[in-house]
Parts: sequence; structure tokens; C-alpha cells
Amino acid sequence: MKIVELDRTEYQGHTIEDNYITRYLHLVKIKKSKGIHIYIKKKRIFRNKERSLTFKLFDDFLTNSQAFGIFERRKLIAVIEGAMENWNNTYRIWNLHVTRRHRKEGFGSVLFEHIETIAKHLGARAIVLEVQSCNDPAINFYEKHGLHFIGLNTIAYTNEDVQNKVVRLEYGKRI
Repeated sequence: MKIVELDRTEYQGHTIEDNYITRYLHLVKIKKSKGIHIYIKKKRIFRNKERSLTFKLFDDFLTNSQAFGIFERRKLIAVIEGAMENWNNTYRIWNLHVTRRHRKEGFGSVLFEHIETIAKHLGARAIVLEVQSCNDPAINFYEKHGLHFIGLNTIAYTNEDVQNKVVRLEYGKRI
């Protein structure tokens, strides 16, 4: 399994379409009484739900990002993208994707470990990333790799994120 650094000029704007099936939602509830109480409850849903998202590598809003991929016969089958955030000395993972056919084969783990080594080499004190509260497979993956919940944003995607059951969760790991 060979990891290749992707050339920005060749892959900038390369579109990745991702989909996953979730069996659980991580429901966020916020209650105000004598302070603010935030609850996140993992709940099994009645029917498995397929979700999809699209992202572009080296997107315009990303500065100094790095991307690494694994290929099978010239086809990109797994990719991770991240960048050092110098203002707080953390390394942010922006994207991690493994094609559906190649999931559970260790490609994501190898890429995550590779980016963790790079983050350490750059002197980062932590790795951070965003994951949607409805993406239980990704949450499980990140927790398996030592990341834990560090925060949330209840209006990251829409003004009704909590009601839509799609809240931005922040996960992180000290390194």
C-alpha cells in the first residue's frame, strides 16, 4: 500500500462524491435552566439512512493544505487532506475519504496514521476535525483512532441544524 502526496496543480478542484449508510444519529439537545446543559445521545434509527456529500480537493478556502492518496490502477481509492493551523498550533483534517468498495480494508487507518506523523513532524500539539452528528461510521472511526468530542456548532450548516439532526461536531486528539 503506497501513499502518494497529491500535486495541488493536478488535483485542485478534483471532486470527490462520498456516501455512507448510518444506523445511528448523535442527537444534540440543549437545555437552559440554571446554566446551559448540552446532551448528545446516540440513538438507533428505525431505517438505515444513506447520506451523501461532495467536496473538492485543495478547495479555494483551504490554504497550505496537503493531500495524500492511495491508488489502485491509477484510480484514487482513498484520500486524506489537512493543513497546519499556525494560529493555534493544531493540524486540521479537512477531508478523509475511502471509496465504498475499499472500506474496512485499512486504507483510512493508514492515511490517518500518515497524517498524524506529518502533524507531529510539523510540531502540532493536536489534530482536530469536523464530523456531522449523523455520520456514525465516521465518528466510530475517529474514536477508534483516539479522537474525542471537543465541541460543536449548532448553526454550521443551516439555522436548523439541531432540528435537522445534522450538527457539526468537533473531534480532536492531543499529540
